Amino acid sequence: MNALMDMKMFLSFLVTGNVVMVFLIGAYLWRHRDDDTLNTFFYGKCLQTIAWIIAIFRGGAFDLIAVSLANSLLFIGYTFEVLALLKLARSYHRSTRNLYLWFSVLYILSFHIILFFFNQAHIRIAFASVALVVILVLPVWRMTRGKQHSLLMHSMGYLYFILLLGLVARTIVALVINPSTDLDSNAASFAYGFSFIMINMTMILGGTGFILLLKEMTDKELVHLANYDDLTKTLNRRAFFAQTEYYLNYYAKKKQKLSFLLFDVDSFKCINDTHGHDIGDRVLRDLSRRIYNQIEPDHLFSRFGGDEFAILMPGMDEEASALLAERIRNEVAQAQIFLPNQPLKYTISIGLLTILPDQFTDIETLYISCDNALYGAKRNGKNGVYRGHYQEELKAEL
Repeated sequence: MNALMDMKMFLSFLVTGNVVMVFLIGAYLWRHRDDDTLNTFFYGKCLQTIAWIIAIFRGGAFDLIAVSLANSLLFIGYTFEVLALLKLARSYHRSTRNLYLWFSVLYILSFHIILFFFNQAHIRIAFASVALVVILVLPVWRMTRGKQHSLLMHSMGYLYFILLLGLVARTIVALVINPSTDLDSNAASFAYGFSFIMINMTMILGGTGFILLLKEMTDKELVHLANYDDLTKTLNRRAFFAQTEYYLNYYAKKKQKLSFLLFDVDSFKCINDTHGHDIGDRVLRDLSRRIYNQIEPDHLFSRFGGDEFAILMPGMDEEASALLAERIRNEVAQAQIFLPNQPLKYTISIGLLTILPDQFTDIETLYISCDNALYGAKRNGKNGVYRGHYQEELKAEL
């Protein structure tokens, strides 16, 4: 079998794999057309598939046109794929998109200058390989770096890094080939074969990995939606109780204290009735933003419903929790929502509880005890902090 037949065999594998991938992604997108990341990846694979099909049938009188069209579509297709990877890695910005757009234009113009004035296979191969290395550097860097990325994301980054190394090797091999060699030479056959094997491997593993990464990202978003309040970006009640249960058990073993804080907005119903629910929502968003700026990263902040919120403060004793509660109350007391006529001020009342948990500590009892403390703050005139006590006898009433 000659080198040309070998190349056509490699190209056939690439086309077959890409066609199957495009078909499956297209079938999925038929019902999920709003997935921008997957759409970008899909368009990239479509362009790559068309490019490889053109490459199979290149030759004859229209060889120059086929090379021009195939390489242009292939590079644009890889650019789309890179942009999709950057979206998955949370590194996609408008400036990034514009940079890749201009680089694609520059590549196509430069490639055609080489094609029409220095039309030698080894120069074209080296130039195309270097261009692909350049566009892969950023996504490889973003995917392999960052502690927040999953093992799957890091694995995908290293897979593309292997492709990058393969392209560098392809460039080196292409540049040492005699300019007069053609596709039938052993050196050229090795260069083409090596590059196509790398591309074929990356196409199969990269495509599968991309779909898995997209599913992982979707799963994280679903978990976030299930655990967080959409308006205030705080934990919902179910997620808060589940995580609080863990902290109670953990600090019971450590024999260390933790504090629980429950509060609501004073006269919130009056705010809604007077100014409307849109203004009430603005108050809740402003409140949660201000409190997030006051609490520690390991504190649990939750919206229980309406204007009632809770904060669990692991490791905080009576003194530390009292200082934080007062700081929160004072921060909110200075808040203003700017309305067309006059600024709207609002305050909160806080019930505070500090306990040394044990194996019998009950989260429902903890909540009721702190809720009683909140009523104490209301009775004292609102806009204040009232410390309550964990009431063991409440367990019998539950």
